[in-house]
Amino acid sequence: MITLMVLAVLFIVFLVLGLCFQVVGGVLKLFFKLMFCLPCAILCAAVGAVLCCTLIFIPLGIGCFKLVGFLLNPFRFCVV
Repeated sequence: MITLMVLAVLFIVFLVLGLCFQVVGGVLKLFFKLMFCLPCAILCAAVGAVLCCTLIFIPLGIGCFKLVGFLLNPFRFCVV
């Protein structure tokens, strides 16, 4: 009976620790996106808009906009 209680307590402790690691990982991922990916995406979108204003660099501007989409959502795949 004591062994069962010890196993139940260990299971609950590991479950709580796993949940804490999931929460901390999510917070760090959000922090990274807000502090690094968002400013890079804004800068890349501005460069893409400037490139799209010229006739020769329109493909590079479209590539910049695709890069912005990847920076904001890295797990989405482009189907072109």
